[in-house]
Amino acid sequence: MSARNSQSSKPVSSKRISACVFRKLTSILCTAMALIADGAWCPATLRAETPLELFERHCFGCHEGAGAEGQFNFAAMLDSKDFDATLVFENIATEKMPPTNSDVPSNEERLAMLTWLADQQPESTPIAFRRLSRHEFIHGLNDLLGTNLDPAAEIPEDRGTRNFDTDRRIQFSREVLGSYFDVTDKLLEEAFPAEGFPQEKTWVTSKLKDSHETYNVYVRDYKDGVLFSWTRANNGNSYSFFYDNFEPPVSGWYELTFEAAKVGNFEDDICIQIHAGKYYYADDRPQPQRLLDVISLGSRDLRKFTKRVFLNRGENVSVHCYSKHNWRQKAPTQGAYIRQFRSRGPVQETWPPSRYEMIFGELPLTTELRETSGRLKSSQSEANTESPPNSSYRSNLLKIGGSISVSSFQPGMEKEKMQDGSNRTFWHTRFEPTLATPPHFVIIENPGATEINGLSYSTWSGGNGNGQVKKYSILLSDDGQTWSEPITTGELEVRLANEQPIRFPKPTTRRFIKFLITDAKTLDGRSLASVGRLDVDISEDVEIPLVRVAVDSDSPDDLQLIIKRFAMRAFSTKLDEDELQPYLEVAKTDLREHGDFVRATKTGLKAVICSPRFLLAPGEHSTPALSQAASLARTLWLSVPDTELLQAANDSGPAPMSAVRLLGQIERMLSDERSDRMIESFCDQWLNLRSWDKVVPSLKLYPTYDDLLHHDLPVETQMFLGHLIRNNMPVGHLIDSDYTFLNQRLAQHYGIEGVIGQRMRKVRFGPEVPRGGLLTMGGVLKVTTDGFDTSPILRGAWVSKNIVGTPISPPPKPVKAIEPDHEQSAKTLHEQIVQHKNSTTCYACHKNIDPYGFALESFDATGQWRERYRVETPHRGTFQFRIEGYYRESNEVDSSGEIGNRQFENIFGLKKLLLSNHRTVGYNFAKKFFEYANGYTPNLKQRLTLLAMLNADPKKCRMKDIVTDVLVYSVSENSHE
Repeated sequence: MSARNSQSSKPVSSKRISACVFRKLTSILCTAMALIADGAWCPATLRAETPLELFERHCFGCHEGAGAEGQFNFAAMLDSKDFDATLVFENIATEKMPPTNSDVPSNEERLAMLTWLADQQPESTPIAFRRLSRHEFIHGLNDLLGTNLDPAAEIPEDRGTRNFDTDRRIQFSREVLGSYFDVTDKLLEEAFPAEGFPQEKTWVTSKLKDSHETYNVYVRDYKDGVLFSWTRANNGNSYSFFYDNFEPPVSGWYELTFEAAKVGNFEDDICIQIHAGKYYYADDRPQPQRLLDVISLGSRDLRKFTKRVFLNRGENVSVHCYSKHNWRQKAPTQGAYIRQFRSRGPVQETWPPSRYEMIFGELPLTTELRETSGRLKSSQSEANTESPPNSSYRSNLLKIGGSISVSSFQPGMEKEKMQDGSNRTFWHTRFEPTLATPPHFVIIENPGATEINGLSYSTWSGGNGNGQVKKYSILLSDDGQTWSEPITTGELEVRLANEQPIRFPKPTTRRFIKFLITDAKTLDGRSLASVGRLDVDISEDVEIPLVRVAVDSDSPDDLQLIIKRFAMRAFSTKLDEDELQPYLEVAKTDLREHGDFVRATKTGLKAVICSPRFLLAPGEHSTPALSQAASLARTLWLSVPDTELLQAANDSGPAPMSAVRLLGQIERMLSDERSDRMIESFCDQWLNLRSWDKVVPSLKLYPTYDDLLHHDLPVETQMFLGHLIRNNMPVGHLIDSDYTFLNQRLAQHYGIEGVIGQRMRKVRFGPEVPRGGLLTMGGVLKVTTDGFDTSPILRGAWVSKNIVGTPISPPPKPVKAIEPDHEQSAKTLHEQIVQHKNSTTCYACHKNIDPYGFALESFDATGQWRERYRVETPHRGTFQFRIEGYYRESNEVDSSGEIGNRQFENIFGLKKLLLSNHRTVGYNFAKKFFEYANGYTPNLKQRLTLLAMLNADPKKCRMKDIVTDVLVYSVSENSHE
């Protein structure tokens, strides 16, 4: 037991001792006299019972012989030479057995039984090494190289059915190992690009790409920008409005700045969701998008909001407005007003990047001048300023020095409107005072004889569509007077306001190109023409200026110093010359052959990173203290030790780190933001949030479930667990608390009032609110369903395994799964599931599983509270999203249940029942964290140690204490492996 958990006994008076002794002796004497009278007295009666006798008294009554309960014959198992005592151990440790309505052993007797079972377990040694998980590998590389990329999607997930990706039984596959090498190349190139770093550039635009005309009614010109209402596509996807005139020329980090304000007389904030993806305009061809960040608009005054995001080359940036006040508001009068969008990048934190000093130390650098447009603050408000000098929007036509002329134009809709990058503008032929006469055309001049592949055309959005171009011809000329026959003709889509390519039969370098309009939409019989955007399609790549950083050295000695310093940090150990030689030799060979110091360094670093000594844990370490440091960093940061942790280990000399030093480092590391990695990783695996994207709630039953909610729900769980650990809250808060972490969107989803803005923060509530604790979090409730119906069996099994720790046996194969039926005429869900009682084999497990799930039936598949079940109703033809969904309410929810001989009516009663034995919850958490930290499940003797860590006082059994004790115990064990 930890020193912090030990308790001193209160002094007892001699009078009290005498009274106790007297009563005990009297009881023993009476028993002995009765036994003597029956002729059954023997001295053994007065001694303490042996563990086997305790098993016989407490267990054999139900688990002996052919009719043993649950077909588990414990007595016969004990008679066998080899038996697995884990199931029995866990049932006794979690106080599931013996049941409370039988002869329950005392704490001392229970400990004696557990100790005996632990002693019977054969000695086993876990696999000595394991491979680094993909997240440990990536975080380690980023910290070693000073980069900040997340290429996890490029590495196969190979955990399989294991609980944690740290499991020592998981081996490297050829595909995973190859992907580790590829990712190493990618991060090394990101850190020290061979050709140099792209020059920073700024783009400024207010122009949206033309969209589906059906959705254009939900955005309109407003002041100097646009005003959005909230809509979703007919297939249910969040309908985003894409910005024109900006595509990242290279992958990298960009600062996106929006000048925006809230428009509307209501208290709530309005959200702007920022997405990255490829532009699309049709519901039947949606492209996947990434939610980059969220802006919360609470002020009606224009403010600047800057977000730093990673963009891939060629991705488009789009925005999506969310507010419960402006659903599909046509020609909106309230919503999100965005005046201007500005992008700057790719950005570097410093110049030259600080990672050069991290790797190359004091070696001199030669750097070229890198132009920047100044740092944009990440604060919410800045004074409005003009665009910086190198801000730019340039059409392809302007890039090649071309120009345009038109047949006629209406004032305010001049030819330049087709190419100026401003918001939702267009060129229109003259309609007053004197109507322009056909033909209507646009002439493009190509003075530099650039090879042009075709044109890029967009219809104009808004208005009544009068003048939309239906048909065209393309003609060529050398002088702008004499024109060729049409080289191509075609029709354009007028129903969809989208970007449409016009491909030429072959590229042309002719000086003049005429876009001749041969037919256009007319609503009043007049001959008009209108074009939203027209540009040339050129084949030449955009040249991106690069600036280089060089290291002024060609010394093998300098190279040796760099490789050694890097390897010692990567391996968390001291290295002698022989150990360093394999990594150093490949670097020196590269330097001799190519004469490029940075290239040679990258070769040596890759040799270190891709070596078994780095890819396998716990690794080889020169001292126990360095082994402890590596283990702590791997568990808490999913990375390598930092300088302070290595110094603490080196200060310990050849001995392990002292308890005081270990505790101090754990406290510091938990306070560091890098521990968020552990919180997220542990949440994802322990609570099964890793399957988050695999379960999508039905839009027919849950139409208000959206991207924003999908993003926020798991964040609540992660922030809650991080708070419990860092603030050393009682372990009972895993089950119930009077607070959670919410923002406006989550609070509205849960029906909790008074939360304004999208910032996640701690929110308290009264005892009447069913929230608080893990069980009632929407993230947990979502992953324990199939997205349509809830299953008490599925949810109950999840609670049993992950929270209570009750052992669960696999179901018998002949038993079919129960499919919930919530029709009015159907039996209640309780009645459907109660059929498990008809099978003795099934009921033995389900009596301890299903009740947990029954209590959670008050929450639907998205985590919302409900009184009745929802049943789908049919819709006509193809599914068309609607905010009211396609469902009706059916049977009432029954959330009552019984565990053992204790009944509860709802989730409040279940929480109270679980809190009555907080040590069971704490013990299960300790086991899970031990397995996560060590890569194997604790054996029975180790479980005894975990049990001893838990304080009997619920107020003193705390989360950080458990994490700390498990870590100290684990690193001490691992340092001796």
